[in-house]
Amino acid sequence: MHTSRMVELFADKYVIYQMKDTRLLHLREALQFFREWYEETLTTKSKKEFISDKLWFDLNSMILGLCQLVRIKLQRFPGSVVKPCILNQDVVENHFCQLRAANGQNENPTYALAEASQNSVIFGQSTISRKSNTGYTRNLTFTDLPKDKLFRKTH
Repeated sequence: MHTSRMVELFADKYVIYQMKDTRLLHLREALQFFREWYEETLTTKSKKEFISDKLWFDLNSMILGLCQLVRIKLQRFPGSVVKPCILNQDVVENHFCQLRAANGQNENPTYALAEASQNSVIFGQSTISRKSNTGYTRNLTFTDLPKDKLFRKTH
C-alpha cells in the first residue's frame, strides 16, 4: 500500500462495516512491509536507513489502533459501521489542554496535580472545542447550577 493510500483511508468518508474491508487488509500489508524493512535494517544495514523511531511508533499506533477499534466496535455492536474520516483525538487533546491550563500551563503535571484539577475540568468546563471538526454540542456541565443549597435535609 502506498503511503498516499494510507492517508486517503484516514480521510475516507466511506464506512467500514466488516473486518475483511480491503482498506484494512491493505493497511495490515503496509504494516508488514514496514516491519520487514525495520528487521532488515536491524540485521544488515544501519538503523539510519529506516524511518525515525517516532514515525515508526506513530505508524504502528495508527494502523493497529484503527484495526482494533473497528474489530471491537463491530463485535460489540453488530451492524454498526466506522467512518474513518471522523476518527480523531480532539476531545482528548482538549481535556488535557484544560488540565494543563488548570495547573499554570504546566507541560508535565504530576499525578497529584492532575488529580486535584480533574474534577474542576470535568464539572466546570466544556470538553468540546469549537475549533474541532467533530461538530458542536451544547455545554452540559454543572456551572449553571444555582449557588444556594442544592440538597435540603429532610427529616
